[in-house]
Amino acid sequence: MSKIQKAIIPIAGYGTRLFPATKAVPKALFPIIDKDGFAKPIIQLIIEEALSAGVEEVCLVAQPHQVEPITDYFSGDVPEAIREKPELASQADILTEIGERLQFAIQADPQGFGHAIYCAQDFAADDPVMILLGDHLYISETESSCAKQLVDVYEQVGQSVTSLDVCDESELSLNGIVHGEVSDENLSLFKLARISEKPSVDFAREHMQVEGVWDAGKTHKYLCHFGIDLLTPLLFDILDYNYCNNILTHGEIQLRDAMAEMVRQEGMYGFRVAGNRYDTGNPRELLTTAHAFGLQGPYCDALI
Repeated sequence: MSKIQKAIIPIAGYGTRLFPATKAVPKALFPIIDKDGFAKPIIQLIIEEALSAGVEEVCLVAQPHQVEPITDYFSGDVPEAIREKPELASQADILTEIGERLQFAIQADPQGFGHAIYCAQDFAADDPVMILLGDHLYISETESSCAKQLVDVYEQVGQSVTSLDVCDESELSLNGIVHGEVSDENLSLFKLARISEKPSVDFAREHMQVEGVWDAGKTHKYLCHFGIDLLTPLLFDILDYNYCNNILTHGEIQLRDAMAEMVRQEGMYGFRVAGNRYDTGNPRELLTTAHAFGLQGPYCDALI
């Protein structure tokens, strides 16, 4: 079984929910105060999540106009005044190191999450890949990052693994939902039987409820995707077929549709990560994310 050494992160969206700021700077470069107290763009935090799990190469799926500002950011080209301060020079060196690991795939005409990943098939080159959402950040509840927790499970089960969270029925229209059976050895590990992208309430109630997750008689809860996937090369064969045959859901080529076919063809596990995910794609959630990271850092007293 090949190790996970490549990560794909799609960032080609227009950032309409954060307009007009996205007219000035790509959403991926919006800053968050990290747990170490340094202000870092969202995309740097996502890349660092991947690197924490052993990833060596990263491909950003971007629009053409996004490449130059991100390439410029991940370079060692900083003023001498920065280099004169050791703590800042160290941060500049980190940017240079990330830049050396970085590649781009162009998605000039966004046609869905699955299409974005399909654009990076040459980068994947028949290797398994880690896929991270381009606007989600993570805070682990353990010493291992959320991505590293998932890699550890992948190495244990020897199959594709998707990270899982729990969502309410009101959130079905926002999430891919999974159904499966819990492992006897690990109550956080599920052998998946079905994946459905943004299912209807009726379909979810009939087909997607998982024992131990649904609280009968009170509230309907489901297992949903957490935002990190470790997938075998079969993914790109299925995406190619879906693209060539115009297989769409909600008018787009969906990654979850391809993953559902992977479940049928070779199997897949889901793992409930010990951590929390944070969306940065709209103003309300961006504020929530900034607050959560701030509470983890040296300036937490400013938020009390």
